[in-house]
Amino acid sequence: MASKLKIGYIAKYDLDLNPHLKGRFEFKEATYTRKINSRGDKIYSKLLAYPFDYEEVADNANIMKKNDSIILVREPFLLDDELREKVTKWVEWANQADPKEYDPWAQI
Repeated sequence: MASKLKIGYIAKYDLDLNPHLKGRFEFKEATYTRKINSRGDKIYSKLLAYPFDYEEVADNANIMKKNDSIILVREPFLLDDELREKVTKWVEWANQADPKEYDPWAQI
């Protein structure tokens, strides 16, 4: 049986505007459909507001796999078990951490 193709996404929320949320970040995953035609190679998913180029989503996954210290927020990425574990741990940590620990542009 073939496994379903999945993408991942880390959403970032403003807790001042959404005080009911448990944390500033939320990891989401969803299935996707890949469509290749004369207009390009696109990924479609209910998770995404619009289609993304497959290569961009694949590159996002490769960036995070090759660099232990990089996590892409608000960018879709191809999901596998390795990345699921990495981003899940990061989201748990980031929701407890001071924003200055993960955001170079956080107010000092």
